[in-house]
Amino acid sequence: MPQKINIKTIAALSGVSVATVSRIINQNGRFSAETEARVRKVMEDLNYHPNTVAKSLRQDHSMVIGILVPDITNTHFSRLILEIETCLFRFGYSTLICNTNEDRELEKQHMDALISQRVSGILCLTGNRQTAAGSIPVVYLDRRPDGYTEAEDHLVESDNRQGGCLQASALLDAGCSNIAVLYAKGVDLNHMMRLEGCCQTLAMSGINAKALSVDRVSAPLATAAIRELAAQDPHIDGLACTNDLLAVGAFLGLLEMGIRVPEMLKLTGYDDSPLANVYNPSITSIHQDAQAMARSAADMLLRMIDGESISGKHIMLPTRLITRGSTK
Repeated sequence: MPQKINIKTIAALSGVSVATVSRIINQNGRFSAETEARVRKVMEDLNYHPNTVAKSLRQDHSMVIGILVPDITNTHFSRLILEIETCLFRFGYSTLICNTNEDRELEKQHMDALISQRVSGILCLTGNRQTAAGSIPVVYLDRRPDGYTEAEDHLVESDNRQGGCLQASALLDAGCSNIAVLYAKGVDLNHMMRLEGCCQTLAMSGINAKALSVDRVSAPLATAAIRELAAQDPHIDGLACTNDLLAVGAFLGLLEMGIRVPEMLKLTGYDDSPLANVYNPSITSIHQDAQAMARSAADMLLRMIDGESISGKHIMLPTRLITRGSTK
């Protein structure tokens, strides 16, 4: 009968203790990179996989992390989730991705499902407070939860006000003096912070920005809004959009009206998504470090799962301007 391969087998063949193998599997405790490589090579050669089901029963939670995302089709969220999955997989965790479609009732149903699955923790990108999570660790990523407090909530975000300031500076540096800001109102407070940062920077230069809103992030809505703006004020020479999809919608509206970018109007977007490179000219946009955001959030959540007391509950990462043809 073939010998049963278990953690003791891996330890014996690796020349380390059972405790060391356990620490490597659980990514808990100290061990050298050389030791980890040797142990994982033995595990790979023997096609050994830890029994996560048994571990889940012992710990009363699964080796699964739930992710609540408002719109999986949004490239910014997709990049965050890809980085999160990559990071968590290294530590033996799988993910359950729940798309809420900006619907609180649907989000509640997903929340109930995650609790019934006994997930180890939750990464929340929706901005809605997860009171139903109870004792399950929750880290908010990208969006601040409603009623956010630094004393209670664990949050990783990029500096949206700084991003708005960078947009304004780009338009000022390009010589614009009659500037509008197109933003999406609603549940995502990031758009409001970008609007504030942009308007504050413009005000410091003596420019009273025209704020233009749409109900949600939508290219057709942005196209309609920019048509209305151009009809009211044909002398607009700069436009900051708080999202790349809004910038694309505005660009198409400007194109229809014969307003050339960047000759007649300079344009900026936000998120540095693939959309920014689709059109000619390409769109100047604000880059958020999705990799650093995802890794910081995953690390914070894993430490919470391990019972650590987190002193730095709020991580804010800087943004940077990616200059392209729309402001040149």
